[in-house]
Amino acid sequence: MLPSRELAEIAVKALDSKKGKEIRLIRIDKITTLAEYFVICTGTSNTQINALCGAVEKALKEQAGEDPLRREGYRDGTWVLLDYGC
Repeated sequence: MLPSRELAEIAVKALDSKKGKEIRLIRIDKITTLAEYFVICTGTSNTQINALCGAVEKALKEQAGEDPLRREGYRDGTWVLLDYGC
């Protein structure tokens, strides 16, 4: 398994490749034990949000062998949370 920073950077590159807006990589390990990093991104439509999620899932699977543990909000396409557990 790759370090969590590298996984987060893969996600950022995937989001950027699909023209995600306001992409932020936020280190949160000093304020919570929930995670080390959050990656936050804005999409301009439901279609783009689904494409952004697909790009992240594909990149993390191909480059790190990681699948999300959970995916929330995907059906609505207005917000999505991908939880990779690490």
